[in-house]
Amino acid sequence: MSTNPNIVSYVAAGAITEFAIVSMDSDGKIVVTTAATDNKVVGVAQRACSAGDSVEVLVQGITRVIASEAIDSTTPILSADTAGKVQPCEAADVTFFPVARFLPNINQTSVAADDQCFVVFSGPSSLNT
Repeated sequence: MSTNPNIVSYVAAGAITEFAIVSMDSDGKIVVTTAATDNKVVGVAQRACSAGDSVEVLVQGITRVIASEAIDSTTPILSADTAGKVQPCEAADVTFFPVARFLPNINQTSVAADDQCFVVFSGPSSLNT
């Protein structure tokens, strides 16, 4: 059991990959998030697991995620994408729910598709004004 108050254990409804963005299903279990329009995102799985396993999920704070496409400091606001990955969230995408902010550093100013990167995960928020 984690002593980090920002990590919560959930039961997985299906297979989950390490550092995948996850959402709550109607049974209270977590599943891999598959759309930027999903407002039921709860966090980032901290390890891979199978259906029925308990998995630690970071619900707020700094964590690794997997990029679905190129990300850099010009596109720092991120939303979920297919397979629990993250993608840049453009201001024009008013149906997307931003879930995280890219944290570039001197060693990693940008990432390509399928690269891991650090983000500040904050959960879904609306771009609708």
